[in-house]
Amino acid sequence: MKFRLLWVRSSADAELRTAIDRYLNRIKHFFPIDVTEIPPERGGQGANDAAIMRAQSARLLAAIPERGYTVVLDERGRSMDSLKFAKWLERLTIDQPHGVTFVVGGDAGLSDAMRQRADLLLSLSAMTLPHQLARVMLLEQIYRACTLMRNVPYHK
Repeated sequence: MKFRLLWVRSSADAELRTAIDRYLNRIKHFFPIDVTEIPPERGGQGANDAAIMRAQSARLLAAIPERGYTVVLDERGRSMDSLKFAKWLERLTIDQPHGVTFVVGGDAGLSDAMRQRADLLLSLSAMTLPHQLARVMLLEQIYRACTLMRNVPYHK
């Protein structure tokens, strides 16, 4: 089982980048994990959020592997508490030999085509989160799930 993270490259501040790296390194003790960053869409004069969103979503869609399970983060998606997420992820580690791809959109959001491509729309919160913070929260929950699956102290 392999985890893949797919998101739009950003210039996250140093503290959030440190947190992202910390959780990536922790997760690697349990499962292989890769991060793919697509370049951000540069909006020139006259570029609107809808055009940026469509272009970024198209690049994200193209980067999703053909095989495996795809989870797209969206505030309108399904919410789970940490224990349910861990149990769900544990089932996927058994049922999905081709891995799981988690997709986090950019500042302009995600297209309907991206949402339709998802096997699951997952909500971390009903609130809109900064994308770099959403990455940290997702990685922390994946790490927490790994510790729960392996009965490693951390999750309290």
